Amino acid sequence: MTFSELRWPKARQTRLQAFLANLDRAIRWAPVLEKIEPHYPRPGNGRQPVPLESMVRIHLSAHMFGANDRQTEELLIDSPALCAFCRLNDSLPRPPDAETIGNFRRRLERAGLGSMIPNYVELELSKQGASIICGKVNEPRWVGRSKDLDSAVESCARQPTESGEAANQE
Repeated sequence: MTFSELRWPKARQTRLQAFLANLDRAIRWAPVLEKIEPHYPRPGNGRQPVPLESMVRIHLSAHMFGANDRQTEELLIDSPALCAFCRLNDSLPRPPDAETIGNFRRRLERAGLGSMIPNYVELELSKQGASIICGKVNEPRWVGRSKDLDSAVESCARQPTESGEAANQE
């Protein structure tokens, strides 16, 4: 059970959760894992690699969302549904970072398997009469100097509230 399931046990399933659950049921993961496994590092005396299945699912997620490595890391941090799909244990300190995600992508490209995962998923879905329309991550950005934001926050804190008292100041 994930933290979000504990926090909101009766919450409805989100569109992303439903989409990822359908995708998970529709794809046979074993063939793609067998194809990539010879090119993936094996556990040794150093840092333990992220499980291959997790990295394959993360790579597919990045493709589906049109996300770069940093955006993919942030999606994993922000989305319990995506972490569950990627088989990431939410009790770990953090998901794979952007560098790890990028290293996996480059390893696939060097092995000539860069587009193999999205192509495989597309083929598997087409056999079932389905397809995916990939999206794009749009991030809000602050435009202007950060001092403008700081002064706006300070002026809001100085304005009296309806009760006539100034807002809490830190």
